[in-house]
Amino acid sequence: MEIFLTDFGTTFRMEHFSGLSVMRYAHIHAQYELYFCTEDVEQRSVINGVEYVYQYPCVILSPPYTVHSMSCTDTRAVDFDRYVFYFDEEMLSSYKTELIPSALRQMGEGRIFRLSQDQAEYLKRLLVWCEEQPDEISKNTKELTCVLFLNKLFEICSEGQTTKVEGSPSYIQEVRRYVVEHFCEPLDIQNLARLFSVSRSKLDRDFKKYTGITVHDFLESCRINQAKRLLQSRKVYSIFEIATRCGFDSESYFFPFFKRHTGLTPSEFRNEYRKVSDHESKPSCGNNKKKEGEQNGKDYLYGCGEHSIC
Repeated sequence: MEIFLTDFGTTFRMEHFSGLSVMRYAHIHAQYELYFCTEDVEQRSVINGVEYVYQYPCVILSPPYTVHSMSCTDTRAVDFDRYVFYFDEEMLSSYKTELIPSALRQMGEGRIFRLSQDQAEYLKRLLVWCEEQPDEISKNTKELTCVLFLNKLFEICSEGQTTKVEGSPSYIQEVRRYVVEHFCEPLDIQNLARLFSVSRSKLDRDFKKYTGITVHDFLESCRINQAKRLLQSRKVYSIFEIATRCGFDSESYFFPFFKRHTGLTPSEFRNEYRKVSDHESKPSCGNNKKKEGEQNGKDYLYGCGEHSIC
């Protein structure tokens, strides 16, 4: 199992996708994620190691550092809409407490909201309004739209329409956060277990149960994704710089690690990425909606057939 660590580099992001989506890899990030599917297509999600299958318009709200993947399993749904918001505590704290739903603040685990078709259409109209503005709307307006969407979501959905996603023990969530924030440093799993006051065997057992992979494999996933991201950056980093930013003391350890995961040396990977990038068309300006095939290597997960974050 592969897990992709995604770094948006922003406190807020809003996307609109259409087209068939098959996500082959789970992912994790430091932001909340709100996934809104507007139609009654059959979908499958795996969240913290638990599978959910559903066929109705829905919103899935995931807290930071939740391991999750979402795919459409309905082969008839070749062109269905979904919206995705990413936002963090910094964005939420910029608004008065009374403007943020209290249920969101108290939410320790994820939620799946089952919507009626009328509710889905009502919520969709809020987002379509953004897209239909004659000029590019500001980031503040998009954030306010997200806040309004959250308020309306919690307002119109009854408790019976809400499924609590099985969460991880709080310490596992904190371990994931710690690894994501410190993978560029030398990390020893035994010391990590000691830091969280558990045995190494309990940490490995619980982490794999709620994440799907071992702590060691999760650490390597974070490092290989960071390495790929730096190799794809417009700023050209030396291989030594990349190695140290990924938690390696020297290139001699980094080279075999990278080739084991990708089948390429770092230089070969960078050259291959440049060749692909040179042939990709630039995304159109003005409309955030993306169809299958329009994503490039920097775009995110919900728009194309096979997904990998580099």
